[in-house]
Amino acid sequence: MHAYLRFELRRLVRDPRLTMFTVLGPVVTYLIFSPLAGDDRLEGVDAATALMVGLAGYGAVAGALTVAGSVAQERAAGWLRQLRVTPLPPWRAVAAKALVSMLSGVPAVVAVGVAGRLQHDVTLPADRWAALVALLWLGTAPFALLGLAIGYGLAPHLAQSAVFLAFLALSVLGGLLVPVAYFPDALRQLAHVLPTYRFAELGWRSVAGHPPTVSGMALLLAWTLVFAVLATGAYRRSTARD
Repeated sequence: MHAYLRFELRRLVRDPRLTMFTVLGPVVTYLIFSPLAGDDRLEGVDAATALMVGLAGYGAVAGALTVAGSVAQERAAGWLRQLRVTPLPPWRAVAAKALVSMLSGVPAVVAVGVAGRLQHDVTLPADRWAALVALLWLGTAPFALLGLAIGYGLAPHLAQSAVFLAFLALSVLGGLLVPVAYFPDALRQLAHVLPTYRFAELGWRSVAGHPPTVSGMALLLAWTLVFAVLATGAYRRSTARD
């Protein structure tokens, strides 16, 4: 597994184009819309900081989900047939790919954080900045696994569309783009069970100096396990077919 993990890390470093794409979008969105945030307090922090965390999470989720397209292309090209003849168990192949995919979201978190500091003078102690980056990195695990499930399960032209729809729905309904406080009651209740809201909640609470909630962590872990099962099953089926 270590050799495969190193191999995937080298591939990520050599092809930073997708990472740059996931950084540019949330930073530009933050620079445009954060001046309209006003003086409201959202999710326990001021609006500019809440929006910074939401868009950092938006970029991190986008980075983690981009694995779907590359995995679908690898499957179509026969790469999974090569992995099948190695002694690497399916769950380890999925775990290594997910770990690398999670790193794709870190640049977006850092970049949006820098934008928040420069544009709105968002000031946090060093330990809270570190907690924000670490928690939003760890919190991308379910989205990396969802991307793998889509990539292993669908053809390349279908995987791209499926990832876009999943990303858009989860981002909007989970409150990464529009604060959940502005949602109708029914949508607010829905948002609270989605992994995107619980993911962003990690960031909102960390910048406010609060620990994660037990219910939030439990839901995020449950989504992670569900997507892990789906990704591993899709990997097994794809290697059986290819």
